[in-house]
Amino acid sequence: MTTKWSPGSVNLVLSWIVIGILGMVEGLYGRTQYYGDWISYLNVSWAVSNVDWREIFNPFWNPGYPALVAAGRALAAPTPEGEWYAITAVNWLIYLGAYAAWRGLIRNALALYWPGSLALSRHPFTIWIGVCIFLGACLALNPVSAACPDLLVTTGFLLASGQLLSLIRRRDVSTAIFLGLILGIGVWVKGVFTPFASLFILTLFIYCCTRGALWRPFGAVVGTFGLFFAVYVAGISWSNGGLTLGASGALNFAWHVNGLPHFTNWQGGPEQFGRPIHPTSQLVAGLPAFGFGTTFHTTYPPYNDIAYWYQGSRSFFSLKLQLIAIGRSLWSLQLILRQHPAVLAVAAALLLSLARRSWRASLVRIVIRIWPLLLPTVGGFVTYFIVHVEDRYLSAFVMVIALLSLAPLIDVTLPSRRLLTAVLVVIYGAGALGELAVTDASSFKTALRHGDYHNDPQWQIANALTASGLQPGDRVAVIRDSVHAVKVTWAYVSRLRIVDEFGALPYRIEPTDRTRFDRNDEFTFPDYSEIFWTQLTPQQREQVMNAFSQSGARAVVSLSMPKTTPDPGWIPLKGTTAWLYPFANVAK
Repeated sequence: MTTKWSPGSVNLVLSWIVIGILGMVEGLYGRTQYYGDWISYLNVSWAVSNVDWREIFNPFWNPGYPALVAAGRALAAPTPEGEWYAITAVNWLIYLGAYAAWRGLIRNALALYWPGSLALSRHPFTIWIGVCIFLGACLALNPVSAACPDLLVTTGFLLASGQLLSLIRRRDVSTAIFLGLILGIGVWVKGVFTPFASLFILTLFIYCCTRGALWRPFGAVVGTFGLFFAVYVAGISWSNGGLTLGASGALNFAWHVNGLPHFTNWQGGPEQFGRPIHPTSQLVAGLPAFGFGTTFHTTYPPYNDIAYWYQGSRSFFSLKLQLIAIGRSLWSLQLILRQHPAVLAVAAALLLSLARRSWRASLVRIVIRIWPLLLPTVGGFVTYFIVHVEDRYLSAFVMVIALLSLAPLIDVTLPSRRLLTAVLVVIYGAGALGELAVTDASSFKTALRHGDYHNDPQWQIANALTASGLQPGDRVAVIRDSVHAVKVTWAYVSRLRIVDEFGALPYRIEPTDRTRFDRNDEFTFPDYSEIFWTQLTPQQREQVMNAFSQSGARAVVSLSMPKTTPDPGWIPLKGTTAWLYPFANVAK
């Protein structure tokens, strides 16, 4: 006896296959190295593996995503390559979870607000327009290849949105406990989920006040969330040495709004920011040579343990600076619109919904009706907007707003409904295809060429350092080049600890925050190797090298070498631009 599948089931299965294949290709070929935030989270994952509670409760880098990476890595080969594929597998499963949460949100929205149209959740139009929105807003903005918790945050936000609607419909305690569980776990995933959770709880509170119901489930949500939140706050406060709700929000406000110099080797000042309680050590007076290897055992402590080095800094409110920060966010948003066809498609769809009076009226009625879904979305967006906006933060918000633009189609009496449907299909289809072509094309090209991440210069340096005789856990110093200091894939892959550096001075405005109106009076990433080799005297270079040696570094890595004769003892790392100076017998 054969089972006859309905068209809806066939399309749903096909959608999962398309989503899964595209996500796997992007996950395998979308990255060739680890970036700064990623390495910080991966260091926390090693703390989870080693049960290092103080580093697990890092006040800046939350342990939720690292715990998943640690679990995946435990099942993989104990090599850098094994970890690489374990991260991809973990991210791919999170990505599939995000798609399931997206499908659940659509179903819960229909069940609550349009129960007579619940069958639309399995209609081919709903399935494939949902696929287009998901590919454009999730795969492109929160790629599977990114070794960070942003995709997990998106998944949690979509899950919480769906569960909130489900709770309003079902009004039962079990659904409330599940919502509280999602919000509580979210706080362990990333600091920004604390205001997100507050927004969901506020939304439910307002609903209870206006409808005079759901108070018992509301208590279950708050109680469940409060338990997870209290344990997390206790952990990070113990690690921090004092009560804290997390350092990421306060520091990001200070960096992006106040203009606190960031991210590494801040020694204090300007006056309004105070001075750090325990800054990195300036090893040679008047030179950008810093040491920081005595407190932590991470890849690059100034960034991996950034909350520690910024203890003592001050933040403050200034209306002028806040307005400037909002202006920077507006600038970032217009760049995102220009760079991401999927985001542009959502904006175009909303504008289209305003084109006719009947469409506008329908949209306004729907906004009023589904406010419990929109309030956390708008509030979550504002949370980022007043401080700092990046494309990876917007994924869940874009999907919810896209859902809003489709809602008028449910009204069968809507004038020109077929026209609106056809144009929306074109807009979202073009947005998804454009996003895949613009953002993900490089991943697919790499897959077709059978590209190998081992060919990345950072991996080549890591392999050369391992071949030189350096062992995992060895302490090294680094002479920086013109690359951002937090990009230390070479050190993470070779499992080396950077304990000293020449370079990596802090800067005031992050490159991603800069607008055309900013003065070009700050050179963010000068070539410190050029400075070291061509501007320092031999005596100054000797001072720096002696300081590195006395701090316990086994070797010094110069990430590049200008066209000059290096001092005696320097060895070129074959196949790379880097050079090595061993202080001990570490060279083969």
